[in-house]
Amino acid sequence: MSVTAKMDERILKKMRLDWDNRAKENAQHYVQNEKSEWDRRDFFRSGEINVANEVMTDMVAICGGQRSPLDLRMLEIGCGVGRMTRMLSRIFGHVTGVDISEEMIRQARENTADLPNVDLVLGDGCTLAGLPDASYDFAFSFIVFQHIPAYSVMASYCRDVFRVLKPRGLFKFQVQGYTELTRNDLDTWLGHPVSADEAERLAGESGFAMEREKGAGSQWYWLWFRKV
Repeated sequence: MSVTAKMDERILKKMRLDWDNRAKENAQHYVQNEKSEWDRRDFFRSGEINVANEVMTDMVAICGGQRSPLDLRMLEIGCGVGRMTRMLSRIFGHVTGVDISEEMIRQARENTADLPNVDLVLGDGCTLAGLPDASYDFAFSFIVFQHIPAYSVMASYCRDVFRVLKPRGLFKFQVQGYTELTRNDLDTWLGHPVSADEAERLAGESGFAMEREKGAGSQWYWLWFRKV
């Protein structure tokens, strides 16, 4: 096993442990830390607002201007307890949510039990193992990659997103772009800051074309990767 692989194994174990512990302590707060205590309705409403702002505004890019979202399969990386998953299921024909935390997935299953078009998968934190090739039209991730503590883990995820997306599929995701942060490969909260150069590298190494970027240098650094 290479040094990088050994380090990634340490990182992934810590990611799973930390997020399981956070989910058991106060899942809603750690999923959306705007509040320490959430009213359930307000919590899911916050997810609806995020979907409206970050997904609905990109429907032309997602659908190609011709298809209905009800005919599309989408992938949500870092679904947590299903805060956005519920709203996404009302827009897309099928939603698969993936999370590294077993406790997050357990709570998400309770929160989406009434949604027949939602599947939830416990992931390994760096791949989409078990999901078939070229099976999704759109992949999305919000307030997730900003917590990933190593570039190598992000790169592994992006390679597998490329694998599971159909040709012309779009991957929209947000990373931590505030590069003044002190880097620590075991900090699963602040994560690894991504520069504009690293974003370009991430796209190229994964096989994607960088279609768009917004917010470089800030916490809300959005990337649009297209499978061409």
